Amino acid sequence: MNRYATDVRNDRLHLETDDGWIEIGPMDDIVDLVGGETYAIQYDERQRQMSWLDTDEDGTLTFDVRETLERMDYDQEFVENLVSVDGDATDEAGYPLRASVFADLMTSIWDSKGSL
Repeated sequence: MNRYATDVRNDRLHLETDDGWIEIGPMDDIVDLVGGETYAIQYDERQRQMSWLDTDEDGTLTFDVRETLERMDYDQEFVENLVSVDGDATDEAGYPLRASVFADLMTSIWDSKGSL
């Protein structure tokens, strides 16, 4: 399975595609769209038993959004969903539509704890 890399250039997030790179949008916009510089995920007692999961006492995992996004890679379906979004369009709030769709996808993935 192919994985597609992330690149941040001039504080703008780009994703690798089969045809080169696409711009997702400014990192500041993406951070705003996901709700801030950090993101928190709540795990229940059973989920906290996973040895690799490092939560605080109440089961919350908090991470830096920028740092996390810079290190991620994506599968083909995820990238194709973003390629299909008009790179010049904006959403109702004036954010680049691709950044808005990306933020929605990422928060859905994070909130589902990785399983969509």
